Amino acid sequence: MARLRLGYTKSRTGCLRCKQRRVKCDETRPSCKACVRHGIECSLSTQPPPAVSPAATSAAANTPPPGGSAPSPLPAPPRRSRPRPVNPCLKPKIEPPTPGPPPQGEHSGGFGVFGVSGVGSEAGGPSPAGSVPTLANSPATATPDPFPYLTKLVTGPPEEDTANWVFDLELLHHFTISTFNTLLIDPARPEPSRMWQTEVPKQAFVHVFLLHQILAVSSYHLAHLHPESRHAYSLRASQHQNAGIRRMRHALSDLSPTNCHALFASSSLLFIGSLAAASTNREAIDALTVDDLVDVLILVKGVGTVLYSCQDLLRTGPLSDLFIQRGGSDEPNPALDRVVLAVGDFLVEIAETEADDRVRAIIHADAYRLVSVIRNSLVSTAGPEYRVVAAWPIHMSDDLIPLLRQRNQPALALLSYYCVVFHAAEMQGYWFMRGWAPAVIQDIARTMTGPWKRHSAWALGWITGHATMG
Repeated sequence: MARLRLGYTKSRTGCLRCKQRRVKCDETRPSCKACVRHGIECSLSTQPPPAVSPAATSAAANTPPPGGSAPSPLPAPPRRSRPRPVNPCLKPKIEPPTPGPPPQGEHSGGFGVFGVSGVGSEAGGPSPAGSVPTLANSPATATPDPFPYLTKLVTGPPEEDTANWVFDLELLHHFTISTFNTLLIDPARPEPSRMWQTEVPKQAFVHVFLLHQILAVSSYHLAHLHPESRHAYSLRASQHQNAGIRRMRHALSDLSPTNCHALFASSSLLFIGSLAAASTNREAIDALTVDDLVDVLILVKGVGTVLYSCQDLLRTGPLSDLFIQRGGSDEPNPALDRVVLAVGDFLVEIAETEADDRVRAIIHADAYRLVSVIRNSLVSTAGPEYRVVAAWPIHMSDDLIPLLRQRNQPALALLSYYCVVFHAAEMQGYWFMRGWAPAVIQDIARTMTGPWKRHSAWALGWITGHATMG
């Protein structure tokens, strides 16, 4: 027994999108309900209503009048083969224009004269005049969003900074696989390096100012490793450094047990980034002066402010391994040993020759602090040079800063010895210190006069005459 089929009327004049989706179009004009529901332009809005076919006219003519007899049935039209479905992913074949006048309507010019094969008619031939789909009306161009369903899943404003956050992911990745291992070079103490690799980034995910400083130092490190891309890396580094400084100011005004660890790490990275900003730029290195180094010393004193106010918390907190001292090396250290001897002679000279009691007291106290820091570093760590560079500015008095700004001769003589230690640390492999000591000692040498000149001359000779220390 043949299966009964439900009644179904095939849509032959539906819109293009419904035909491509192979669904029945309700043919509502000017836009079918399916296109209205999906928020797209319907091709029916640009097509004239279909003309009444001769078969329909004939059928209407043969309709029996009320109460009349039914005419004899017309012979059934020959069965046509089912048209081959059109793959909407394939590019429609452009047919040459057919003879005859162009279709009348809104798009009668331009691309409207080209027929699209396999789309406009059921049999696959050229579309009838008046229903020629144009490239402007095709679903690919009429639909602003080819994936309307996914649009419902998108919330919030559009992402406009894709390039930057991908760049920042590169910087964070580089910090955790490379840069962290360059911040403290001491093979005998792997714990601090692990702190920089794991614990410091954990703190940064809570305190954004620290995250900015991490990305800044990482970007400067990449600028050092890839001079050909120095400008792009340095620019991004300065952007993160500036953003980190702005946020640090707010955090410092509310120093607490919850943010002191991140502030200490951020201050340390700010010190490194401030040096790296010049060390990765040859033009900036050549122009370094005493004032530039004094600016860095002030930053280091800021680290000391955080350290002293939260010392107990820092030594017992998540970054405690940064403060562990394993003991110094038994090997002699020519650079630091010579600086200790030279500063001892300098202390004798300042006591005998400086007439200003206040200046003499300031210089004597800070020179003694430099010697104390050197001796303590020699017995507490295997890499004492870097420790001296970071520790002496923390211990120096605030009164020494204006003397250095004023280019006071005894103060500059003392700074000359610090430059020797600075250069010795650079020779240990600290990339962010590169070029600072030679440039600053040259500036000091140009300023020095009289009996104080021999101190800067000795430091200049040591720095320029030693490619390596030890």
